[in-house]
Amino acid sequence: MLNRIKDIIYNLVGWLARLRPVNTHSGKVLIVRVDEIGDYILWRPMIPELCNANRFNGMHFTLCGNSSWRSLYEQLDADTFDKTIWLDKTRFKQDLFYRYRFLKQIRKEGFGWVINPTYSRDKRNDDAIVEAAAAAENFGMVANTENWRTYDKGYDRNLYQHCWAGPTTPLFELIRNQKFTEYVKGKNIETIHWQIPEAKLPALSIALPEKFVVVFPGSRSKLRIWPAAYFAEVAQYFQQNYGMAIVICGGNGDRIYAEAFKEAFAGSVTDFTGATRLPELLTILHRAEALVTIDTGSVHLAAAVGCRVLGIFNGSQYGRFSPYPVEMTNTVISIYPTEIAEDLINPTIIQEKYLYIVAIPYHWVQPKHVIENLNHSFHA
Repeated sequence: MLNRIKDIIYNLVGWLARLRPVNTHSGKVLIVRVDEIGDYILWRPMIPELCNANRFNGMHFTLCGNSSWRSLYEQLDADTFDKTIWLDKTRFKQDLFYRYRFLKQIRKEGFGWVINPTYSRDKRNDDAIVEAAAAAENFGMVANTENWRTYDKGYDRNLYQHCWAGPTTPLFELIRNQKFTEYVKGKNIETIHWQIPEAKLPALSIALPEKFVVVFPGSRSKLRIWPAAYFAEVAQYFQQNYGMAIVICGGNGDRIYAEAFKEAFAGSVTDFTGATRLPELLTILHRAEALVTIDTGSVHLAAAVGCRVLGIFNGSQYGRFSPYPVEMTNTVISIYPTEIAEDLINPTIIQEKYLYIVAIPYHWVQPKHVIENLNHSFHA
């Protein structure tokens, strides 16, 4: 009932914002990408492909992006769009006046074309922005409806004039982004340059140990937590057997997990939790020997700069965000609970049980499983 009431209110705000007459400009293209950091990292190689598509030749591009990765965009891709509009997703959900003003601003721009390259589209976020733009031509994907409510079915029936129907079987997100971009362009993409060149990474004003491992113990989701004692056991092994220093990283919201790790860990650590911006984190990961982390955007940040990753996963959305295809990299090691390892060999079971988010606890992965994988990786 509460969700229905929220939807009614959001719909009313959207309707009010759309009362403004729209004066579309056929030479203006809006790209809406307001999901999370990892999603941006796995999509950003497609930006030049979209902006250089023949059908948009000579047009002006605007990015509507999530403010959570704005610093990354400004470090890596600031020269790609003519204009940017940044969305604070928390305020967009909680502050109705902010929501109204934001949708009204989108409508005022008068875009002739809108591209929404998001598979897990959301009626309340990206699709609300597409609807407000009221462009003549909208490109999108047939959505992953995992998080849709029953009463939402069919709400987007007339929203997209061009809708790409990708496979419903597991497909790595970067490859899905490539296929969608090819659909928009009407042309195949021969080569994807997905890793970030070292020249784009910022210099650091902080001192790093000579040889170190990054531990990223936090997560925005309380359901995606690995015990601090498990992180500490793996870090202890790194320090004792490989002589590596331990560096903790994370955002301000990860402090509670950093403190728990330090309590559980017997050795000395360098703690950068909340002390670096995302671009600086890229540089730290580039210089690190490895990253130990739960299933978060840090996996994709590390992969993009060539850092070895020991990632703890529970099988959710298997094949979409992990494991990485071997043709992309062999430095991202995805570690799953042994209880589901046999399931993940069988494509039929994957399709039936692991295509969407599952509730398997991450602590089913034991420290010994991570240690076995790190030994294999460092001795390979």
